Order: sequence, then structure tokens, then C-alpha cells
Amino acid sequence: MKRINTVQTKDYIARAIRQEILSGRIKAGEELTQEELAETMGVSRMPVREALQTLAQEGFLARLPNRHMQVVALSQEQIAGVFSLVAAMETEILKQIVRAGKDLTPLREKITKGIEFHFALANLLSNAYIKQIHSKLIEGYVAYAIESMKDKDLAVDALQGLLVAAQNKNEAQISKAFHAYYEIYAKVFTVGR
Repeated sequence: MKRINTVQTKDYIARAIRQEILSGRIKAGEELTQEELAETMGVSRMPVREALQTLAQEGFLARLPNRHMQVVALSQEQIAGVFSLVAAMETEILKQIVRAGKDLTPLREKITKGIEFHFALANLLSNAYIKQIHSKLIEGYVAYAIESMKDKDLAVDALQGLLVAAQNKNEAQISKAFHAYYEIYAKVFTVGR
């Protein structure tokens, strides 16, 4: 982990630790302490404590009786479940967009932009509550998989097929396309873990 030269917010620290966990540099089952992390990152313990609490609420860490935190281990099946849930949510979001007759141009413009496509999808729905839930759902495993995938063309091809299904107002095909799209990420994410 890199040392942070200036005091950062709990969100920045949580993001840095989350990236270390997702990349596998911090292993499942590893214990984390506020003191050690604060020293390693060059920050005070308070924002580290808050960051660890955030990560525990997100399901990345579990609190141990000794006030330490332990990195939660997710099985390949559980990770696949996360991606399946996101696929189901985004399927419903896109169906609502199609039913409302909204212009899909903002999605077409973001098709090669990775995670930006998914934020554009939620923005296009114009429902602040769903947008907030969606944002929390794609943070972590999903965002990491999307941002770190090497074969971007595979994802772009899948999204193009998805937009064709949306343009044709074929809800069954939208669902099938989203699930196929996220299966790509679930497989990529779990390889070598």
C-alpha cells in the first residue's frame, strides 16, 4: 500500500483499502488494525477507523472481538451472485427507461467509457432513490471488475447488443443481454482467485 503524505478523508482511505482487497493484495481472512493501517498510510487513526467502519458496512470486512477487522472471503458463487443482482437491477432500470420512451443517446455516448455507462444508465432513469441504491450496488466488486477488465472490446460488443435490444423494446432480450454481460465480468473477476 502507498503512503499518503497528507491527511485524506475516510472515503479516500476506504477506496484505497477497498482497491487493495479487490486486487488481492490484501487477502481474504487477513486481519487489519487501525494502528498499522494509519502508520502505513501516514494518517491519523480516526479516518482509518471511519474507513474500516464503512468497509464493514459494505461487507468487505467483519469486526472481530479484539477490535480488529478481518477481510471477508467471498466464494466464486457469492461473487457471481453479486454480478447477477446488478444485472437484474440494471435490467429493470433499462426496461423503465425504454417504457418511458427516453432517448438512448446518452448511453450510446458512454458505451466505450466503462463504468461511466452504468452511471449514465442510472442518471437517465431520473430517479434519485434508485440512482443511490444502484451506485452503492456497483461500487466495489462490480466497479473494480469493469475498470480492470483487459478486453474492453468484449464488453463494448455486449453493450452494443444490449442497446439494440433496448431500441427494439425487447425486454426479454434486455434481460438476457445484461446477464450475459455481467457473466463476463464475474468470470474475469474470479479467475485466479
